[in-house]
Parts: sequence; structure tokens; C-alpha cells
Amino acid sequence: MQKIGNITNTATAAGEFTDGSVASGISPTILDAGWFNTVQRELINIVQTGGLTLDPTNDAQVLAAIQALFLQKANNLSEIKAAGAVAQAAALTNLGISANLIPIGIPLPWPLATPPTGWLICNGASFSTTIYPNLAITFPTGILPDLRGEFIRGWDNGRGLDSGRALMSVQSHALQVHDHYIETKGASAGSVVTLADDTGITSNGDIALPGGGAGWSTAGFLPGVNAATETRPVNIAFNFIVRAA
Repeated sequence: MQKIGNITNTATAAGEFTDGSVASGISPTILDAGWFNTVQRELINIVQTGGLTLDPTNDAQVLAAIQALFLQKANNLSEIKAAGAVAQAAALTNLGISANLIPIGIPLPWPLATPPTGWLICNGASFSTTIYPNLAITFPTGILPDLRGEFIRGWDNGRGLDSGRALMSVQSHALQVHDHYIETKGASAGSVVTLADDTGITSNGDIALPGGGAGWSTAGFLPGVNAATETRPVNIAFNFIVRAA
């Protein structure tokens, strides 16, 4: 401790206190009120600067004020970063924050073909449950979900919009049941109508209005529609990857 105020010459050369020595004839250090007042004012200043109201009965206020002042500093995170990777990891641990805030096992879209270090592509491949024990908690079979070309849908979980599904179950594509009506003049339900070639509808001959049994196809019916083997929305392709470690 640096010398502050009037410390008698019985203090050590470094300005520290001493109990003295009877055998050596050295008296104990005697401090005057000025020294104690200096220290007291400094401690009070820490407490008040930390935003606390001084409470003489609370002996934990100085520590609480120092903690508050550290968290309020505008550059405290940059100081942690500047201290290097080891200090960063220790600081995050002390704050109760994981070094990687993304939990293991959550699929995320990735715009590149190769995943970053510590991540795997969700391509249905097997992984080592020994090397990646935490990932095995999410996928105990040791097999990643195959999300190539797939959409992820929220689990119904009793809501009733997509009932009968289990978590991680695969669902095939489908088209909601619906009707297409063709307006005709002078015809009644159940009657048979012959379609002209320029309607844009390909039929298997004469078709019946609603109530009849003949079938027809809407292939090429709507100009500009992209014909495909599935029904899909506009989309963009990303790799789904999962944090493994």
C-alpha cells in the first residue's frame, strides 16, 4: 500500500503497517485520523459513484458498486475482446454465458456448401455419438435429419392444423381438396357438355357439370403457370446445418 497521510516511521519501507516488535524495541504503526478519513472518503466515493445510497449497516456495498461500475462501462466488452481468447472464455463463463449462444442441435440456414468448423450439414448422414455426445442428446439415433430440399414445419402439438404428426416425422406433398367450376350457358347440373379445343382445358371427351362423373385435367389451363412435379411457394435454397460441438 502506498503511504497516505501521516504514517509514523515505524511503518515498513513499503509503507505497510507493522505490529512492531517488543524484543527489537519497534513500536507498532500508529495512524492518524487523516489516513483513515482518506480511505473512508475513497470507499464512500466508490459506493456513491456506483449508484448506491450509503448504508453504514451494509458491508457489501463497495463490492456491489464495483460490479455495477464494471457493467456500466461503455468499453468493458471491448476490453474483454482485447484481452484475448482465453480471457474472453473466462469472462463469458463468469457471466454465465456460453461461448456459443446457439444451442447444439438447432438447424440453421447456411449460404455455403461447406459448413463452418464445429457444424454439420443436415443431410441424413450418421455422426459419432462419442465425438459429439451433446448432439446425440438431440438426435439419439446418431443420424442427422435430411433437410435437403425440405421445408421445416412447426409441430402441431395438439393445435389441430396438422394433427397426427410426431416430432421429426416426414410429410409428403399434398394439394388441398377443392373444386374447379366451368361456366356454361343453358346447361343444368348433371348434363353433359362438349368442350371446344380452344378452352385451354384438356378433357377425356365430354364432361359432366357438377353432379356427373366424367373427369378432366387443368394441365395448361392457366397461362404463365409453372408446371412441376410438386406444389411450392417462391423460395431460395440454403444449406441447413446444425451445431455439433
